[in-house]
Amino acid sequence: MASGNTLAYWMAEDGMPPTTAAASLDRRLGGSTPAEQFLVVDFDGGSADESYDFRGIMPQNYAAGGVTLRLWWGATTATTGDVRLGLAFRAIEDDAEDIDAAHTYDFNEVTDTVPNLSGEYTAAVITFTDGVDMDSVGAGDPFILRIRREASDTILDTMAGDMELLAIEMRET
Repeated sequence: MASGNTLAYWMAEDGMPPTTAAASLDRRLGGSTPAEQFLVVDFDGGSADESYDFRGIMPQNYAAGGVTLRLWWGATTATTGDVRLGLAFRAIEDDAEDIDAAHTYDFNEVTDTVPNLSGEYTAAVITFTDGVDMDSVGAGDPFILRIRREASDTILDTMAGDMELLAIEMRET
């Protein structure tokens, strides 16, 4: 597959919360009549980090060039500040990964600035090189993609209130 082509995407409703420290599925209403509904994943501000999981299978045409993920997000009410976001992969390789065993997620992180109007969305970008950086997910491998808001990082995450995740796009790098 060519660099820059979309490999997969997830909308908020495609994810699943982990059993603890989870963000929550919510909705935001549009301004039309009748109002549209946008499902979002709410990550709380404050002192606790929250996560949400998305599952996928790496397409067979993935050429092992690494991936770039765009996280479409906005704020419930805030119009200033930054959020600290992390993404991590967990490969579920054929006859090699015991999903009952503990797994350490190694996050790639970015700090992104909130849009200047509540109701606007922006795209934070996080890249992964092929191999260990993305837990060695290869073509055809099932995986979990975990997103985390690092609200406990009060130096880099300065946005008050909830962050709303709308969608994630994964492109080959």
